[in-house]
Amino acid sequence: MEAQKQNRIIHKSIYYLITLIALGVSAWALYDAYVYMSISRSVWIFLCTLLSIYVVAILVISTKLWGWRRFLLHTTMLQLLPICASIVTLRALDRGDTYVAPTGKPNQYERSFNDLQDKQKAAALENGVAPIESRAEIENNFKQYRRKLTHIETNDRYIVRDLTYSAPYVVPKVAELLDDLADKFQARTQSRTRFVVTSVLRTEEDVKKLRQVNINASTNSCHCNATTIDISYARFGADKVRPRDLYELRLALAEALHELREEGRCYVKIERKQYCYHITVR
Repeated sequence: MEAQKQNRIIHKSIYYLITLIALGVSAWALYDAYVYMSISRSVWIFLCTLLSIYVVAILVISTKLWGWRRFLLHTTMLQLLPICASIVTLRALDRGDTYVAPTGKPNQYERSFNDLQDKQKAAALENGVAPIESRAEIENNFKQYRRKLTHIETNDRYIVRDLTYSAPYVVPKVAELLDDLADKFQARTQSRTRFVVTSVLRTEEDVKKLRQVNINASTNSCHCNATTIDISYARFGADKVRPRDLYELRLALAEALHELREEGRCYVKIERKQYCYHITVR
C-alpha cells in the first residue's frame, strides 16, 4: 500500500509538472502573438479565455489522478493553443507583417513632422498626375502612364504590403525618394531591416471603397496624385521586433526621413491613429 501511495504521488507530481510546462508554453505563445499583433485582439482574448477555463478545469478535476490516456489527451489539447498561435505568428513574420503597438512620446524628429494637408496638396498637384478612375485604367493604358508612373514592389530595401485600398504606383520622384530613404535607414540600423509601405496611389474607385469602411477618408487626398505614400513606424520587415527594439528602429526611420525633409525633398505628417508617416514628395 505504501509503495502504491508513493507511485500515485510520483505520478501526480509528473502530471502537474508537465501541465505547468504546457500552460507556460501556451501563455508564452499567446503573449508572443499578442505582442506582434499577428492575431486580432478578439481572437487573442478568446484564446486566453479558453486557456483560463482549462486552468480552472484542471484545478477542479485534478483532485483525482487521471488515467494516462486522459492525461495525454488533455495535455495534447492544451498544446494546440501555442501551436496555432505560433503558426499564425510565424506566417505573419514571413509576410513581413509583424507589428508592435508603439508606446511613448514622439521622438525629437517626429515633433517637426507637421506638414499640413494644404501644403502637401499643393506639392501633389505640382508633381503628380491627375486623379485616375480605376486600376484597370492604368493597366489598359499602360503606355500612356509608363513615363508618368513607376510600379513599386517588395524588394531588399522596403516592403510593399498587400494593398486593399491603393495601387502600387508612384511618380518617379517618389520611387527615388523611397530608395534613398531605405539606404539611409539601413545605414543607421546597420542591418537589412526594411520599413513597410502601407498605402500608395488611390484611384477614384479605391477612394469609394475606402469611404465605405471609413467615412472620414478624403476624396481630395494627396494619394490620388501618386505623389504620396504612407510608411508605418510600427511595422518592420525583420526578424521578430520586440518592443525594446521598436523605438530604435522608429528613431532611425524618423531621423532618415527628417534628413530628407530638411533637404527639401518631401513633406511629412505623422498620423498617430494609423501609426504611420504620411509623406508627399516635393
